[in-house]
Amino acid sequence: MSEDEFNKAFASHRNDFIYYDELDGESVVINVGLVASFQITKSYTPEGRQRIVDAVEIFCRHHGDKLKWGYRGAEDMLAHDYSPASVKATLAYLAGDGFAEPLAFRWASVEGYGNVPDYMIDGYSPAGWMEEVHGTFTTLRFYLPVEEILQGRKERFEALLHEMCCALEPLHAAAGLGVQHTYQWEDFQHVEYEVAMTYQGLDLARPRGNPSWRSGYSNLNWYTYINSAWMSKLGTQDALLAKLDDIRIGVQYLPKGTLLRAGDWPALWKVGFNEKPEHYVRVNELIKSLRVEDIGALHYGSIAGETRMTQLISNAWLRRFDLPPGKALPTTPLRYRYVSAAEREQVANRKRTLDDFLATSNTKLPGS
Repeated sequence: MSEDEFNKAFASHRNDFIYYDELDGESVVINVGLVASFQITKSYTPEGRQRIVDAVEIFCRHHGDKLKWGYRGAEDMLAHDYSPASVKATLAYLAGDGFAEPLAFRWASVEGYGNVPDYMIDGYSPAGWMEEVHGTFTTLRFYLPVEEILQGRKERFEALLHEMCCALEPLHAAAGLGVQHTYQWEDFQHVEYEVAMTYQGLDLARPRGNPSWRSGYSNLNWYTYINSAWMSKLGTQDALLAKLDDIRIGVQYLPKGTLLRAGDWPALWKVGFNEKPEHYVRVNELIKSLRVEDIGALHYGSIAGETRMTQLISNAWLRRFDLPPGKALPTTPLRYRYVSAAEREQVANRKRTLDDFLATSNTKLPGS
């Protein structure tokens, strides 16, 4: 897929992605764009809090000029404009002691709680005692419009992910196309369900995680990050690349984990309209042994008979990139195959053998 093909595909479905509040026709409550979610442990420690500060500063260096408003505080929320003074105060808040009190913040490109922002970074970190007792963890997310990967900006998006993964050292993370929602996301989970079931290339990034997600990854997207301890279960780097056997899938080895990219462009995968995205399937087949066994319910219960992401539906959605029983991955075209270290060594040995033969042979080659 080329950039032009991706852009046309996204534009042709854009009207399916934007939902307005039925009581306020100007407030966008569901949208689709670029979404990243990072699941992090031990963020209540001084070192962990500093990692959050570093990641927020990285995001602001890339997109701070788009931010206008935010809040800080998990219980007593203080709203403020985005300004040098509020940035300084928020970063000091993020760096504070996290053992006794939870942390919450948001900076966004629109004011208030009822609109989906094009640009946003937010986070929630439970108190340290809560994490120690109940196994909770920190979630940091950001939103960007899809235009941030167009017109030569895709490398900048990847650089942002690279920097934030290095800064945060998460258990797992995912980034790509996803459903973007307002602060009051619970009110519109039935709409999120409809969008996610129709376009299954989209990710769902909750503002808070489930303690069970400590045991495995819960999101697979265009970019998927897995920590080194988990990735080591899959074997050596060469074995991993040989199993993927497709150089169109990007693999970046970072200091504390691996960042996988499922092809050159993200996939919408409209069910019944598009085929299941091959590169997402390949990444899924590689790492699915590392995913959480039971993701739980991604949504709350129905309040008026509407369908939401129940535990059963959520676990089926988690496995949406699985191959049907008995079906194998398609053969990688020869020009995209990965050449393993063993194959490279075999070719080198054959070349050395030929060179030795030519050097010692007294027989002239034809035409010499």
